[in-house]
Parts: sequence; structure tokens; C-alpha cells
Amino acid sequence: MTTPVLRPPVPVARRVWAESWRLVVVALVGLFLFATVWSTTDSGSMSETRLGAHLLVDFVVGVLALVVVPFRRRAPLLVGVLVIAGSTVSTLAVGAAALALVSLAARRRPVEIAIGGGTLVASSVLGEGLYPSGDDTPMWQIAIAAVVCTALLVAVGIVIGQRRALLDGLRERAALLERDQQLREDRAREQERAHLAREMHDVLGHRLSLVALHAGALEYRGRSLSPDQTVEAAGVVRAEAHSALTELRDVLGVLREPDDVVPGTAPPQPTLRDLPALLDDARRSGASLTATVDEAATAAPDAVGRHAYRVVQEGLTNARRHAPDQPVTVAVDVLAGPAVRVRVTNPTDGHPVDGARTAGHGLRGLAERARLVGGAFSAGRDATGTFTVEAVLPWTA
Repeated sequence: MTTPVLRPPVPVARRVWAESWRLVVVALVGLFLFATVWSTTDSGSMSETRLGAHLLVDFVVGVLALVVVPFRRRAPLLVGVLVIAGSTVSTLAVGAAALALVSLAARRRPVEIAIGGGTLVASSVLGEGLYPSGDDTPMWQIAIAAVVCTALLVAVGIVIGQRRALLDGLRERAALLERDQQLREDRAREQERAHLAREMHDVLGHRLSLVALHAGALEYRGRSLSPDQTVEAAGVVRAEAHSALTELRDVLGVLREPDDVVPGTAPPQPTLRDLPALLDDARRSGASLTATVDEAATAAPDAVGRHAYRVVQEGLTNARRHAPDQPVTVAVDVLAGPAVRVRVTNPTDGHPVDGARTAGHGLRGLAERARLVGGAFSAGRDATGTFTVEAVLPWTA
């Protein structure tokens, strides 16, 4: 069901002006007809009393018609019939009658148009006999002229009504387009929030897991470490914390729009070309890591390389978090299609990597990354206790 679109409120001054100039026009038309008709009327066939009564009735009814016609929008049919009927005995009311009929026709309701048009034709024919002018025009000619004039007024009203309907339709369409644009902007904002959430999780999860690993070593082995080892471990914690803050600042940089930066431009994200540095960081943190990377994979499009990099990063983070003492194997291959397959495996050694602990945002974020580029993602532990994170990303994404 379409919600009706309301017309914007019209300022009071504009409404007063719109009604005022119409009243001035119909009053001038009425005065012109009043002067023309009474100047050509054969007053010699009427007594002074009858002539004065006619003039008085004509003037009073005409003034009443001018007073009533501004209320035509509140009761279109009633006001229209009354004003048109009044034009039977008042030439001063003819202009108001024409305005009432045009307003009635603008509503484009056949019954109302028929009633108003029929009333005007009858009023024109009957009113002709009230003003003897010595002109022997046949009644059928008067009737035809009345019908033609009425048809013209009705046509003008219908055209005005169609124009108003067109404007209402355009206004409704503009409102629908505005709502649709607002929905698209809301969806874009939600997608951007999800994108930032994924990037922040991947960046901070990897760096903070290294901080937690070395901080834990300091906590549990601090008394048995030599001063040099303690300093080295503290230096790693400091370096990883600084790297986490730097990468977080880069991710959030998309939210800032300084004057010298193109609005909405995000900093470059790591791809498979940056994978060696990631693997070296993991080895320096003490991980037992074996990596096999197909050189052809580094030529993958940036969108694919970025998601593949995040899969490896999240796999290393999960391995470090859930099975820190187990070896990790990373394999990046180019498949037929072409496609890039990324696989990170590590024995869990009985660690509870399934269930609630794997239901976090990391694996769900990787699945969403693969879905966004039309790829496939899987993660789970097999019968031997090896936990595997695997993503296949189409090269053409």
C-alpha cells in the first residue's frame, strides 16, 4: 500500500495572494458583464420599480457570490451549485460562477462536473429571459453558446486538475526516491561499519595476541628469566602494542577527512605481497611455522590478496590463542579457474577450539569476506584433532 504524499504547506501570504487575484479577476469580469448587459437592456419595457429591483438583486446576489466562492474548496459541489444558480439573476456573479465550475471540474469527478455544467447551462438559458434587450436571438442559439462556454470551462478545469495530479505524482515519486536514497545510504553505512569491524578485529586480534603471549611469558616466567630476556620480552610487548596502535590508526583513518586527503579514501590494506612480513613476525614470536606460498598468488587482484592475507592472519591468531605450542602450516596455492586457496592447519592437542570458543567474530568475519568475493570458506577440526581454516577465493573477484 502506497503512503499518500501530503502537499507541502503553502505559506499564508501565498494563499492570500492566490485567492485575492482570482477574486479580483472574477469581480472585474462580473462588473464588465454587469455594465454591458444593463447598458443594452431595454429598460423602457420595465417600470422604474422593477428596474431598481433587478439592479438591486443583481448587485446583492453578485456580492454574495464573491463572498461565498472562496469557500469552494471546503464544499466544492454545494458552493459551486449555489454560485452558479445565483448567476441566473446576477450578471455580477457570472465570473464567480465560472471560477466555481472550473474548480469543480479540476476535481475530475464526472457526477460533479455533470451537475455543475448542467446548472450553468440552465442558468444561462433562464437568465437570458430576465433581461429584455430587444434582440430576437433564437433560444437554440443561446443554448448552444451556453453549452460551448460550459464545455470550455470544464476543459480548463480538467487540464488544471490533470496538472495538479501530475505534480502530486512527481512529488510522490521524489519522496519515494528520497526514501530509497536514504535506505541505500543507511545500508552503505552499515556495510562500512561491518567492514571497519572486520578490519579492526583482524588487525587488533593478531597484534594483541602477540602482546598477550609475551606478557603471559613475563608473568609466569618473569623470575626465571635473565634481565636480558626480560628486556627482550618487554621490548616485543612494546613493539607489538605500538604496531597495534599504528594499524588501528590506519584503519580508522577512513573516518577522517582532512582537507588534503580525498574524502572516504582508506589507507592501503596488506595483500599477499605483504605475507612474508606477517610470517616473519609469527616466527619471531616463537611460533613453529611452515609456509608454502605459490609465487603466482602474489599477482592476484588486491581484493583477493587482501582477503587471503586476512585469512592467514586470523588463522595464525587462532593457532597462537588456542594451541600456542603446536606447529602451524600455511599453504597458499593457485587453483584452476583460476582461484587462490589459503589453508592454515595446526594440531589442537585436545585444546577446546570448537564450540563457544570458536563462535567469535573472527571465523564469522572470514566467512563473510569469502562470501563477499564469491568464494568458499570452511573451518573445523577433523578426526585427527587438526584444526583447519581454508578459503577458496575466485581470482576474478
